[in-house]
Amino acid sequence: MILEDTTVAELASMLKPHMDLPAWPGLTDPTAKARARRWAKKLGIWERIAEQLDPHKPIPVLKRSVYRDYQRTGSRDADQATRGEFVRETSLAALALWLGHPAAELDTLQDLLWAWCETTNWVWAAHERCAVDLGSSAVARMCAEILCMLDAELEDEVKTRVAAEIERRCLNPVYDWKHPDSWTTVRMNWNHVCNANVITTALYRIRDPRRLAAYIHPLIQRLDYAIDGFPPDGGCLEGPGYWAYGFGHYVDAAVVLGHRTGGKLHLMRGEHIERICRYPIAAQIDGPVRATFADSSQGYIPAETALEINRLLPLPELYEVAARDDAGRLAVTGWRGLLLYHGEKVAGKQDTRDYLLPDLGTVKLRAGRGRLATTLVALAGRNDVPHNHNDIGSFILYRHGACLLTDPGAPHYKRKTFSPERYDILFCRSRGHSVPLINGREQSAGGAHFGTLAVEGLNAAGPKTATIDMTHAYDDKSLKSLVRRLVLAADGSVELADRYVFGRKPRALEEAFITYEPVTIPRGGRSAVVGRGRRSVTLACASAGRFAAERLVEESKEGRTDGVVTRITFIPASLDRQMTLAFTIR
Repeated sequence: MILEDTTVAELASMLKPHMDLPAWPGLTDPTAKARARRWAKKLGIWERIAEQLDPHKPIPVLKRSVYRDYQRTGSRDADQATRGEFVRETSLAALALWLGHPAAELDTLQDLLWAWCETTNWVWAAHERCAVDLGSSAVARMCAEILCMLDAELEDEVKTRVAAEIERRCLNPVYDWKHPDSWTTVRMNWNHVCNANVITTALYRIRDPRRLAAYIHPLIQRLDYAIDGFPPDGGCLEGPGYWAYGFGHYVDAAVVLGHRTGGKLHLMRGEHIERICRYPIAAQIDGPVRATFADSSQGYIPAETALEINRLLPLPELYEVAARDDAGRLAVTGWRGLLLYHGEKVAGKQDTRDYLLPDLGTVKLRAGRGRLATTLVALAGRNDVPHNHNDIGSFILYRHGACLLTDPGAPHYKRKTFSPERYDILFCRSRGHSVPLINGREQSAGGAHFGTLAVEGLNAAGPKTATIDMTHAYDDKSLKSLVRRLVLAADGSVELADRYVFGRKPRALEEAFITYEPVTIPRGGRSAVVGRGRRSVTLACASAGRFAAERLVEESKEGRTDGVVTRITFIPASLDRQMTLAFTIR
């Protein structure tokens, strides 16, 4: 465990020589700030401030009715949208003042900080039960950082009030035994986000090294629980989006703690940490397209996270999956990124290797070149992970620059998403994934429902095979075995074979394939064409049966994009106790 051999007194001795430093490297260093100012101009941030900062713009107000909307309707949209705008306005006003931008106004920032102090609750409406949550810990950290970076400019009245609110709303409640929060030792993103934010806030606000060490020592140790939540291969059970959010905050903590201990406390050592850092490379498919298993969306990892990791652990290949601008420069957005940036650029060379994460249960296979370059990503996994989807055996087929067969990604969050009704949502249930329906049954949730993965031909020139045993994914006693075999040929074509063994003849069986692309079913239903023209693949089955396609317009409204899921089905003409359904996708 982190700090297992380090006492509170020893941690205090590490912190003591560096108590005059800010938590974030270079935040109060004039030379570092001048360099950040130059980069802000080169990267377009200076121009963005001029366009977006309006001192006459009304301050966002977190209305009671908006806060109560979640309690009344289950929607968290209005509350989190208002908070997001509030955070952006505050950060932008602080950044402008810190950079010395001509559009900056001290009163604009002070009014925004004062408004945060007047806000009833920093905790998101969806988390009202918490003393401290993802949102409130982030606001506390932001405010603490602003107090440090602009200490000479801010008026004493504002500094005193904001400091008091940080203590009342964040630092003090964390150790309130009457209101313990469950996130402290969970093995998922909440742990890293909240603990890292509170650690950083404490580094800014607690000025005595002994008190600071006593406060943060247990918080640092708690970070280890979420590290243990990553399987040995370093894969993220919650998907690449939550890798960036959760583990990204762990990296934040590593940066500030390394900085404030003169490098004596190093949280980025070890093979497990390095494997976790490499996970986004295994998840990325092409540009911003990535594997959207669990509650994930498309996109790049934050440029700041790639820079932070490389500050402590040289992994320049992460820049290839990081956010960038049109010139290939890393797209940093705020003062933290500007202070770390030294002109790093994306090389623009795609990683075409195959990747197997056996513990996570995912594989990414590549084949072909140019227009016919194909990526096949398949998932075995289990149906009890954080942000779980019932999706054992699901896969993504990327060709012609599109996910022609896909995982639909994350649902739009609301109260229903984290309730017993979660698996009524298309994006979470197996009906929304490319997996069969057996005797009218979908896959079930829970640790008893899992898949196993075997791979052949990894990074070889010839055919590559992923075999997924899906037997335990279904709560159907008549199903004795279900093994899915996916073969990616050198030309990018795919063969999929599902071999079934039943204890008795099944009543019904339906194969399914998911896409956001247009689908055409030729007359007779013997095949399905996914996509248009040259950007398409044809799905066919060797067995007699019929394809059909249904656009799930209403159910798709619970997703995060405007895309409409089309569910392609194949119903075999006859059923037997032992049968294999073999498909070609070319």
